[in-house]
Amino acid sequence: RLARAPWWAVALAAGLAAVAAYAAVTPEARLTLAVLRRGLRVTVVVTLVSFALALAIGVVAGLGRVSRRRWVREVATLYVEVVRGIPMLVVLLWFGFGLAPWLVTGVRDAVLAWAGPAATDPAAARSALGGLKAALAEAVAPCRRPSNCLSMEMRGILGLAFGYGAYVAEIVRAGVQAVGRGQTEAAQSLGLTRRQALRLVVGPQALQLALPPLGNDFIALLKDSSLISVLAVADLVYVASQHVSNTLRTLQVYSLMAAVYLVLTLVLSLGVRWVEGRAAWTRTVRGL
Repeated sequence: RLARAPWWAVALAAGLAAVAAYAAVTPEARLTLAVLRRGLRVTVVVTLVSFALALAIGVVAGLGRVSRRRWVREVATLYVEVVRGIPMLVVLLWFGFGLAPWLVTGVRDAVLAWAGPAATDPAAARSALGGLKAALAEAVAPCRRPSNCLSMEMRGILGLAFGYGAYVAEIVRAGVQAVGRGQTEAAQSLGLTRRQALRLVVGPQALQLALPPLGNDFIALLKDSSLISVLAVADLVYVASQHVSNTLRTLQVYSLMAAVYLVLTLVLSLGVRWVEGRAAWTRTVRGL
């Protein structure tokens, strides 16, 4: 049994225990953990919201990749191939400092131009349409600076969702295509439409096949969320860097930050393995 023991896991547990003991007895380490706790909240929120949005984008793009309409397939393929060919850091910089301010400014200018006199003349805003125009103009008026309407944290969330949506789309496409065509044909022979067959027959099976890679993407997104520090978002990396500049304790701060990320990824990895086991057991029971 000792020869078959996972010594890497024992060494990893011993290392994490040593880090925890050091943090418990050292005041500087406790202060560092208190600082990192603020960044941890931002990291977790950004990861969860980004992955939820990436799932929505990925499902739409993934189903577009297997659509019968050629133009839908071409648009979805263009999105997937372009985004997957660009580094995530470049996507965040492009979205955070380029696309997002341009969209906010463009929407504000378009709404004000559409509102016209209703934005400034109370007499023109008396009608129902005029009142709507005046309300929209008032809503976008504070957006003279894009940061007033779209925070850097939200830009980071949207950038990560936009980038990871392409990877989720490929997982959805692979899951749908992994289900045999006979499943769809059998469902249609029973009177179901193509959409009903996709939703009721193919969809659940594709979801079971896609769960493990989706879990891996979730872990990868957690680690890539550290890239939003380039947008000055107060995540783990940003607050750790600020704390280093104040205390000059580079090794201590970055080691504790790495330990926090390691614990998060280990917990999520165990969850992904449990999901993989459940999915494999379910497929075996159902004979899939």
